[in-house]
Amino acid sequence: MLNKIFFLIGSIFLIFNIFMIQIGNLQARSLSNFICMPDQLETPEQRGLEIFGKLSGFDPCNKSVEFKVPEISSKPGLIISVHGGGGKKDAASINAEFYKIGYATLIFDAYDMNSISLGRIGNAYRQMMLLKTSYAAYKWVLNREEIDNKNIYFYGISNGASAVLNIAGMVSPVHVRGVISEAPNPIGIGYPNSIRIPIQIIFGDLDDLSAPIGKKRWEISAPCYLNRRFDFAPMGFSEDCRKGKNKIKMPTTLEWAETVLKENNVQIDIKYIKDMAHGGFLGPVKIQTRNFGRGPIGWSLGGTPVARDKMMSIIKDFLAK
Repeated sequence: MLNKIFFLIGSIFLIFNIFMIQIGNLQARSLSNFICMPDQLETPEQRGLEIFGKLSGFDPCNKSVEFKVPEISSKPGLIISVHGGGGKKDAASINAEFYKIGYATLIFDAYDMNSISLGRIGNAYRQMMLLKTSYAAYKWVLNREEIDNKNIYFYGISNGASAVLNIAGMVSPVHVRGVISEAPNPIGIGYPNSIRIPIQIIFGDLDDLSAPIGKKRWEISAPCYLNRRFDFAPMGFSEDCRKGKNKIKMPTTLEWAETVLKENNVQIDIKYIKDMAHGGFLGPVKIQTRNFGRGPIGWSLGGTPVARDKMMSIIKDFLAK
């Protein structure tokens, strides 16, 4: 008799736990019950290093989308994370850190949104996809009641860092308070002629990715034929420095930061972090080179735990301004 009672109690407890797990999972999925926007998706075609055709906007139902909102008493601010050439995983670790410090987070894979597989793609075409999808994501979140839509930030890494510098010339300062650009590169679609939003640029002092041997990421310039003008982007130096047009020298990131028109006296701050290469949150430091057929270039990645802590400290100070 006693065994039957224990069995009955155990069965009730098991059923209760299964029920609570299901409820918990339902709550965890609540931010995925979006109105889908399949009309935002396009299927451009890759030929060699180039992408041809109309590019996608943002569909919140795409499988790569993660929209997380912390349970706090007031509406949280939001950080939209924009990945680099390696896809969504490039920004995943630091995106998780943003959530830990109390921000809602939105991350997605712009290449997946365009049905383009990871592989060798020219910088300009990566940045085009990143910019188009990221801006469309921003327009989408403006109507989300879960977040404070006057407290939005963008973070971008590598090609995503170049994309968010262009974002700073497109979005409204009423809604976007700042842009965090980790390791941008002027090769691609270039940078805008004017910005409306404060910018925090971050480089690791070991970052030589894509730079000639002996140079650093912030010293990169290149022949204009590597750039493309993207009509969706704000007017920038690629108007005069792009394939078929070579009226000016491609500026380095530092040269651009000095000369760009800063509307409403917004500022660009540049910080360098010790013991960090390209992508501080990509893993441990690896000093290395690559050769894509035109001679060796720098390809150092990662950062130390101390460097990652320093980067988060810089970002938190920027968010607090």
